[in-house]
Formats: sequence, C-alpha cells, structure tokens
Amino acid sequence: MQICVKPKINTLIWIYALLFLLVALIYSAAGFGGGSMYLAILSQSAMTAEAVRMTALSCNALVTANGTWQFHRANWIVWRGVLALLAFSVPPCIFVSTLQFDERVYFISLAVALIIAAGVMMIRYERTEVLTVRPLVWWMYPLAFVIGGISGLTGIGGGIYLAPFLYLTKWGSPKQIAGASAVFILINSIAGLGAQVVTHGWQPGTEIWPLLGAVLIGGLLGSQWSSARFSHRIVRYITIVIILVAAVRILIKYL
Repeated sequence: MQICVKPKINTLIWIYALLFLLVALIYSAAGFGGGSMYLAILSQSAMTAEAVRMTALSCNALVTANGTWQFHRANWIVWRGVLALLAFSVPPCIFVSTLQFDERVYFISLAVALIIAAGVMMIRYERTEVLTVRPLVWWMYPLAFVIGGISGLTGIGGGIYLAPFLYLTKWGSPKQIAGASAVFILINSIAGLGAQVVTHGWQPGTEIWPLLGAVLIGGLLGSQWSSARFSHRIVRYITIVIILVAAVRILIKYL
C-alpha cells in the first residue's frame, strides 16, 4: 500500500527565504512588514496554523522594528496619533491571539482576511503632501479595534488595512503615514506574538530561522531606500493578485 507523505516546508525553505527577502525589501521601503504576503506564501506550506501565525508576526516585527527606528530618527512618526490607534487595536489583538482555532477555521478566516486586504488595496487615494497632521476621524478608532482582532487571528500586522484609510482622510503626509503604519504593525505584531507564545508555546521549528534572516536583510536594505524607487501601482497589483490566488487556493482546500 502506497503511503502519501505531505511535503515538509524545509524542502522548500530556501525558496521561501528568497521570496521573504524580496517581500521585506519592497514593503519595508513603504513602512509595511509584508505580513499578508508572508501569510499568502506560508498558507501553501505544510506549517500548522499556529506556526503560520507566529512566523508571520515574527517577520512583521523584525522588518518594522528597523523601519520604525528609521522613521523615528527622521521625525516622521506622529506618536500621539499612533498611540491613540494602538490603544484600541492592542487589547483585541492580545485577546484573540490567546484563542485556539481549528486548522480549518483558521485558514478559512485567513482566506477571508486576504480577500478583504485585496479589496482595501484596490481603494484609490491620492498620495498628496499634507502640511499639518489632521486629527483622526472618529471611525478610525473602531476600525483600529477591528484591525487588532484580525491581526491576532491571522498574523497580519494591520498596516495593509490602516494606511489606505489614513490616506483617504488625508491624515498626514505619505512618510508620516508610512511611519504610523510601521509602528502600528510592530506593536500589534509583538503583542499578538507574545500572547500566542505565552498561551500556546513556541510553535515554529528551526525552519523559521532562514526566514527571519531573510526578512532582516531585506528590511535593512529596504528601509534605506526611498519608496519612490518602486512603482506603487505595480507593487499593489502584484500583491493583490498573489494574495487573491492564495486565498482561492485556501478556500478550495478547506471548504
């Protein structure tokens, strides 16, 4: 009788590492961690749901930690506004991260979150320079609460959801929004990861280290480059296609 063995992620670890390096390189230049892309890639691997969440959050935190420092040094982070949003996003992120989800429930939820992320990325907005930072619109606070819950559930840091709405409300300049996104992703990722490790223990195996090394290198290089080096439209469309393909494949597998 022939036994079908599910392939392990370590057989493809260096391919994943190269992909992660490219994702970190491109997205760190714009203040993002690349969480949705990491999840789209890892969802096709043999990793468990908990390992996928922890790996994505670890990569998010590592990439945006350096980005946060770079934006802080350049005085692009408006701490008052960012901390106000984090006050609403961190509690649900921690709470949801402590919950144990069935593999099928997790991956279906991840597919839905990726589809929503693709939809949000399709929103058109102007990247105009704003001379003064505007007060946050009231509905940004409940939005931050929802994003925090999604971050804890899926492993997405939340910047991919937050930034378009900051642009739509003309809250600040592109660099201020990029800085806000970096801090938002960093703190939510650390909060979610910490809650998961305390509750469930450390799930990723040794396979995570090449991935962390790749995003560290990519993040360091990307944060030194101007985001103007990349075509935002092309990067956005590529991201939308990749995460939608991953979402469809997940739904086909688990529905």
